[in-house]
Amino acid sequence: MMTKMRQMSKWIFILVGLAFVALIVFEWGADVNRGGGDTTIGEVNGQALSIQEFQDMYRQALENERSRTKGEISEQRTQQLREQIWEQFVQRVLFQEQMEKLGITVSDSEVVYQVINHPLDDFKKNPQLQTNGVFDPKKYRAAMSNPNIPWGQIEAYYRQQIPFQKLQTLITATVRVSESEIKNAFIAKNVKAKVEYLAVLASRFKQGIKASDEEIQSWYEAHQEDYKRDENRNLAYVMFDITPSHADSQSVFNDFDKIKERLSMGEDFNVLALEYSEDPTVRQNRGDLGWFDHKTMVKPFADAAFAARPGDLVGPVKTQYGYHLIKVEGRKKEDGVEKVKASHILIKITPGPSTLAEVEDRARLFAEDARTNGWDETVRTNGYTVKTTGYFEEKSGFIPGIGRNAAIMAFAFSAKQGDVSTIYTVRNGNAYAVFMVKEIVPAGIKPLEDVKALVTNQVQFEKAREKARAYARRFEGDVKRGKAFKAIAESDTGKIVKYDVTRMFALDETVPGVGRIPEFNATAFKLEPGQTSDMIDTNTGMFFQKLLEKTAFDSSAYNAQKELIRQRLLNEKRNAVFTKWYQQLKENADIVDNRKKFNIF
Repeated sequence: MMTKMRQMSKWIFILVGLAFVALIVFEWGADVNRGGGDTTIGEVNGQALSIQEFQDMYRQALENERSRTKGEISEQRTQQLREQIWEQFVQRVLFQEQMEKLGITVSDSEVVYQVINHPLDDFKKNPQLQTNGVFDPKKYRAAMSNPNIPWGQIEAYYRQQIPFQKLQTLITATVRVSESEIKNAFIAKNVKAKVEYLAVLASRFKQGIKASDEEIQSWYEAHQEDYKRDENRNLAYVMFDITPSHADSQSVFNDFDKIKERLSMGEDFNVLALEYSEDPTVRQNRGDLGWFDHKTMVKPFADAAFAARPGDLVGPVKTQYGYHLIKVEGRKKEDGVEKVKASHILIKITPGPSTLAEVEDRARLFAEDARTNGWDETVRTNGYTVKTTGYFEEKSGFIPGIGRNAAIMAFAFSAKQGDVSTIYTVRNGNAYAVFMVKEIVPAGIKPLEDVKALVTNQVQFEKAREKARAYARRFEGDVKRGKAFKAIAESDTGKIVKYDVTRMFALDETVPGVGRIPEFNATAFKLEPGQTSDMIDTNTGMFFQKLLEKTAFDSSAYNAQKELIRQRLLNEKRNAVFTKWYQQLKENADIVDNRKKFNIF
């Protein structure tokens, strides 16, 4: 059990480390190093965050993330961590100011009470602290004497959390949930209706509708708010692909020669697989693939394995995954299908340090020459191929042809036209790229020629809605006189009117055959069984409804769920109030953000 508890203490330590990065409120020293202007990433109400402090926290966050995931961290995730650190700096300063203003403190007794009575989830989930699969408070309290668990770190976690919880409680103290809110939430999910309906959809009228130049111009001028654009940038770039060299390939074959030599000396294939194989499943299966048929594996691998005899060592065999050394261990026929049992060692050919350095040097030299001699001249002299991203906005977060890369985005919108970037890693580390700001289009209204197709479509659809509205009005009298919906649809010589019956649906559900149309659902729940609606005018077309059935309000189910609904709504409202309060704090704060200067995004 002590070994298990030591293992658990490692995970608790990771959890506390993550909490330091992930908490909204956490302790940093009050004596913030302001440094010089060149080292300050940002300030909040005069409190500064230096580049060194940011980098230290970022490294810690990366270590915690690697410990948690036990794998590589994507570029997107690293960007999220950088953004998270900045946001938490802002929160730490603003919340600390409010806590001091409100006199919020935490006592030792409060910390002790929380540690004893509100254990962390990692403790609750640990089998060593459970009895019959359920967390056992007695075992937890007994574990408090275990010196291998970092109780000091855990105490610090609670000491950070408690003041924040008090702040939340103070800010959201007036939040209430009314009985009607609880009842309406229950009804929206539990009371259901079934209707028959007639639909006259605008899409049925769009064919053949034209939009004149005058109509397009008029719509464009009347809806200019819809065609606003932020500043756009267009980047030119040169890509430097990182591909394995002949020396890198030879290194892989040298490794296979060493493996074969060690196998000839009697070493175990599966033990060597643990040492050499780059198959991500090797830690679980030690290279053993078990029994498989020819179709299970990619063709080059399967062809080689099925051409061999039990005991043969085959390869290296090249596939899309890399090179494989295959040890065939058995053959059999099962239900008429030939199968092979084999183990393998996978080694990928990847660029070595010298290859990476060579490509990086070429990219760096190009960037330096382009800044000194001009982009066009350097491209022409070296014969490089130039690509362009096309126009994009900063808020989109996406660079055409590149993807999501916060550092490149920061360069794009902080540099001047003609500026050349440093080198960036792109394509998941498989290439370097150097960028130049080719064009800058200021914010404003998109010109009509850029949005003409969209405007034309909107004009045509609105005209189609008008036709659908006029067509549907032809049947209003029949609906009001109580004529059967199905008979109305059958009497439509134009075969435009659609008749259907829904399944039972709740107020907040999407209705099959109709879609998610709030007006459709809301109307159904206002009707009584047998009652028909007036014409329902929606963005997609016109509808008439007749309520066929509505389930009764189940007071027993309501009473059983009432407290859970109340708590859910209360939490939602508290979160909304606290978030709004925090946003107002940020809007009123003096925040200086210099991250673009350091390419930190």
